[in-house]
Amino acid sequence: MDITNVQHSPMGAHASFTLGHPGPHGGLGLGLAGPAGQNVYVAVEDAPGSGTYHALPFFAADQDDQLARFQGGEEGRPPAPAGPLTALAADQVRRVLDPVTDRWTAGPLDFAVHSPLGALPEPGTAPDEALRRAVLPAVLAEFTVDNTGGTAPLRAFVGYAGSDPYAGMRVVEGPGFTGIGEGTRTAIATDAPGARTAIGFDIPFILGDERHPGDGFGLGQTGLLVFEVPPGERRTHRLALCFHTAEYLTTPERCRYLYNRYHPDLEAVAATALTEFDTLLADWRQAHEDLGAEALSEDRTFMLALAIRSYYGSTELLEDADGRPVWIVNEGEFRMMNTLDLTVDHSFFEARQHPWTLRNVLERHLAHYSYTDRYGISFTHDMGVANVWSPHGHSSYERPGLTDCFSYMTGEQLLNWVLAAAVYAATGDTAWCAAHAPTLRACLDSMLARDPGADGVQTVDSDLVAGGAEITTYDSLDTSLGQARSSSYLAVKGWAAYRWLERTLHALGDTDAAAEAGFRAGRAVKALLASVGPDGTVPALLDEPDGARIIPVVEGLALAHLTGTDVHGEPELTAALRGHLLAVLGSGRCRFPDGGWKLSETSDNSWLSKIYLCQYVARALLAVPDDADMAAADRAHADWLRHPTESRWSWSDQMITGVAAGSRYYPRGVTAVTWLLESGAR
Repeated sequence: MDITNVQHSPMGAHASFTLGHPGPHGGLGLGLAGPAGQNVYVAVEDAPGSGTYHALPFFAADQDDQLARFQGGEEGRPPAPAGPLTALAADQVRRVLDPVTDRWTAGPLDFAVHSPLGALPEPGTAPDEALRRAVLPAVLAEFTVDNTGGTAPLRAFVGYAGSDPYAGMRVVEGPGFTGIGEGTRTAIATDAPGARTAIGFDIPFILGDERHPGDGFGLGQTGLLVFEVPPGERRTHRLALCFHTAEYLTTPERCRYLYNRYHPDLEAVAATALTEFDTLLADWRQAHEDLGAEALSEDRTFMLALAIRSYYGSTELLEDADGRPVWIVNEGEFRMMNTLDLTVDHSFFEARQHPWTLRNVLERHLAHYSYTDRYGISFTHDMGVANVWSPHGHSSYERPGLTDCFSYMTGEQLLNWVLAAAVYAATGDTAWCAAHAPTLRACLDSMLARDPGADGVQTVDSDLVAGGAEITTYDSLDTSLGQARSSSYLAVKGWAAYRWLERTLHALGDTDAAAEAGFRAGRAVKALLASVGPDGTVPALLDEPDGARIIPVVEGLALAHLTGTDVHGEPELTAALRGHLLAVLGSGRCRFPDGGWKLSETSDNSWLSKIYLCQYVARALLAVPDDADMAAADRAHADWLRHPTESRWSWSDQMITGVAAGSRYYPRGVTAVTWLLESGAR
């Protein structure tokens, strides 16, 4: 069994039923920066009437003795019942994962979790019915128990141990369903006839005697749904794993989840999920088929599935006090809101699945999180952190006087807004570009001012750094990728932005500005070509010819191609970047010993989201062979996510020599959706 946690997440609910890593490393989490850390129980009786059970291994065998708090001392205390529950070993369980369904099978037990995928209609334009179903804060599950060979009823149960010290476990009920939940925020419900609820201190306490498990006892953190399967039958029990938050989340601007329009509490969520179970699941499976992930290799399918689920686990669809939608993608464990250097990387996925969310973020950045330094307009790194909006024009991250992490990303964030706008524009909304023509011109002017030598490359730092130095999104790497000034990585991104602005401003009638954008794009190409060394490689910093070599110098080609630029119309540039990439990979300068890609030869910190994007460029745009070396890299990258301990963090970005060390529980891996654009994938 693969032991990687997966975030089974609704769209826009910042919620996750995380499951997959053995032990108490998953559960139902809402608004968290990591897994809930709960015991999750999916168990079936060893034999009819045996009273002992085997379960999927998502719980701790040794648990706190909650009962002892009530009984005081040992005197008169009855002996604890023998533990009736044994975890299945990983090699006893078969697991199959795709972007919608995660399935575990062991003996008579089959447990499948289904997560939403597909369109997310735009509030205010889509029919209410479509939006009501899309924003349902639930995932679905099917728990199948096979007793076809039995001669007596076989018992099974599903449940979890809550982890909120201020909310008790309770029975959740409604017409045609029953369930167990923790307070008002999470629940598991079923419409299976005859299902019973049970609450207690732990599994031995609940199952250790023959009394009816649903007798109204309310103490303890463990809640179960108990099923009986008659002899000779194989039954599938439908489950809804539900989340809900009714209160306002953000401050000082108050927003709350938009799903409250349609689903006012956990009971309403459970009722909708179970009533419409078959329709919802059919829609999600159709969306999976439309995605085309089955065309990918096993390792690529695994990484894409994991990344999509972690992306949605970080999302919030809110509405403000005036009922206007607000889309937020939290930055994984860091929980920064709409981090712009992630937005540009999410843009490929969002433009494919629900482009209005990308437009929503772009417009909020422009309205509230843009600012002007001495060179012109730019945009903040983020909009705030942990549901606290930053003051307008400021991020929660950037500070003056620094040269590395937490410094300003002014130049790159300017490019990121332009390029994310370009990705959105490629969906066909020409009216939006026309409405934002003054902003596009202002962005071009700001780019030009940061290039005083007119060579197409940013060579100055914002005055906001106040004696420090601007950085890039690669804030935790060394200067090879972390420095903005004279960066070859940013030079190619800048070239992509100039080429898009050239075409767009020309179409909008601003021919002079378009001509200047085209001129600077050409100058950027000349600067890059002039930097190519005798070994055919491009330096990370154009003013340091003997410095480090990096892979992401090619990254901007993806942004250019996916926003309509014919990258092969610059044959000298693509030839140079192809030669560079083959050289740094072939020589091992940018590879780890396991075959994985090393973004910079001088740093062991390599980010999977950027590797995915550069792999797309290599295969689809630079004709780098998709051969055994590429397959070995895929296997290495997938194995980084299968680490024996760090795989509890689901999809993670920053890998130090292949081990997750930061940017965990992270949304950025959806750059892998670009793989579906390659030959052989839809």
